[in-house]
Amino acid sequence: MSAISELYDRRAHLYERHWAPVLAPTAVRLLELAAPWLPPDGSSSAVLDVGAGTGTLTDAAARRWPAADVVGVDPSVGMLAVARRAMSDLSRPPRLVTGAAESIPLPDASVDLALSSFVLQLVPDRLSALREIRRVLRPGGHVAYVTWLDTERPFAPDDAFDEAVLDLDIDEPDEPDPARAGDVASPAAARAQLRRAGFAAAGARIETLEYEWTPESYLDYKLSYDEEELVQSLSRPQRRRLAALARGRLASLTLADFAWRAAVAFVWGRRS
Repeated sequence: MSAISELYDRRAHLYERHWAPVLAPTAVRLLELAAPWLPPDGSSSAVLDVGAGTGTLTDAAARRWPAADVVGVDPSVGMLAVARRAMSDLSRPPRLVTGAAESIPLPDASVDLALSSFVLQLVPDRLSALREIRRVLRPGGHVAYVTWLDTERPFAPDDAFDEAVLDLDIDEPDEPDPARAGDVASPAAARAQLRRAGFAAAGARIETLEYEWTPESYLDYKLSYDEEELVQSLSRPQRRRLAALARGRLASLTLADFAWRAAVAFVWGRRS
């Protein structure tokens, strides 16, 4: 995870501004799924957020279960620094620890509930990460995570921006992506993988992430975050030209085109 964590270290504040709000409403839906597994206030319970990032899910868990011991683990020091500041108002702030999903720095059988949102597609080996999560869970403890479903997600604004890049006629940086597990193939595949990791009562279902962009918010996201490396490689005149080309192409779309709907997988299991 070093290459990915270094990327998130550098872009933590950009992530918090541009991407975390897109994922947040779907991520916190994990708490409703997990609610039956803990006392209402979380008393005598330990909750772990694997891949805490800027703290969206960690913060929500700490507020949902104020009597629980909540721990957030992430390999990115920069992301955890942002999370720490965001949760400074909590009377019982979560403990934030640097660590990867494949090597969680917690003792065996020390956690009652492990949560993870939009992280287990980024790890090099999801099965290894799930086995590590099982290690830190107590017998009878639960895991619940949400990630992308491996399906085509055509989105007209994305295509429009790509066309603007082509209009600019530039050579885009061509760097290999870090090795990652990738999106979940299907609910059945997710359940089978949990069982291979040693979990019982495995379940999975497809849900939908929904987010309403506007032409300007989407352009800001693309230029400032999603295509930040491309933008930084351009000269100032090229940046201005790309922004103008992209704005023009996005303006040709309807507001309905900016309603993003993406399939995600909610997956859960119990340690026997």
